[in-house]
Amino acid sequence: MAYISKLNIVNFKSHSNFKENLKSNNNIVIIGPNGSGKTNLIESLNFFSNSKSIRGEKLTNLIKLGSVGRAKVGIEISSNNNKFLLEYNLSKNNEDITKKFFVDAKAVKNLKSINEIIKFIWLSPHMEKIMYEGKSIKRKFIDKLITQFDENFNFSLSEYKKNTTERLVLLKEKRDEKWLRILEKKISESIFEIFINRRIFSKKISVLSKKKLLNFRSFEIIFSNQYENYLDNKNDALKIIENILYKNRFIDEISKRNNFGINDDDIVIKDEKKKISSDYLSTGEQKAILLSIILSNCHLYKDNNQEFIMLFDEISSHIDKSNLKKFFKEIDKFETQTWYTGNDKNLFQVIENKAFFIEIT
Repeated sequence: MAYISKLNIVNFKSHSNFKENLKSNNNIVIIGPNGSGKTNLIESLNFFSNSKSIRGEKLTNLIKLGSVGRAKVGIEISSNNNKFLLEYNLSKNNEDITKKFFVDAKAVKNLKSINEIIKFIWLSPHMEKIMYEGKSIKRKFIDKLITQFDENFNFSLSEYKKNTTERLVLLKEKRDEKWLRILEKKISESIFEIFINRRIFSKKISVLSKKKLLNFRSFEIIFSNQYENYLDNKNDALKIIENILYKNRFIDEISKRNNFGINDDDIVIKDEKKKISSDYLSTGEQKAILLSIILSNCHLYKDNNQEFIMLFDEISSHIDKSNLKKFFKEIDKFETQTWYTGNDKNLFQVIENKAFFIEIT
């Protein structure tokens, strides 16, 4: 079981100096009015998994306004039957932010070392736009879930971005045929790996929603593109993708962008009950699908013996009061620490005897 026992926040967003020794391994509930800093508190934890603002803010906004230009968050955490001290520092220099992460007081190069210890799974009201804003945001959301689960997928995304950027520069400046071929071969490999891993991951969590979320809305996530039939044969798929990149050289150079790539994957999130795309569901039904995706993702972690902690911001905005009891029962299955925020303490009566409450004003 993974759990945080100590939390220390200095100058992170609205919190100047917040310290807490947590007296529950299971549920941590943060109660307070709107604008009191509840979301900021759990976002400070999520930064250990993402190192980006969860709401797309500039990193400079994460450091408390009027402070000395530095922020620090530290946690004492138990994971895989071991205790760790995790910490990050943010330092502001003009508009640039320097991020430094530490494990047991030793600096680490990136989040990989921390993600091997613990991962945070987050759900907040601002994420509801994933279900009704376009396909791009849906792809990015699923890609982020895969990235957290599989470091190799993150590597494929990074390689794709690096090599496609270099290819555009090469098209504009040099037209080195030999190096272009090498780059396009690398890009094709990345595109193929990303296409395949999207489909594998989506199928896994879709199946889990049907098998394990019996009291929740099941779904199916479907990726597809016009070359779908060739993805079963890697060699054929790579030849096709390389050929597309070759034929697109002129138009890519003129338009200064890649006209074929990982964004050519179409995505549909289908409601299993109604057998229609979530785009045509009501707002309440869309929220239910999003919640199911998060819960299915948690089951995937648990089935693979990966340690994680859940962060639910304003849970009452995702699920109505009548179903909260079923929700808390589902959360118990994961046997890990879960953080909640809310305005009304009465919402958490079901877990009151096994929760630690933090009230902020």
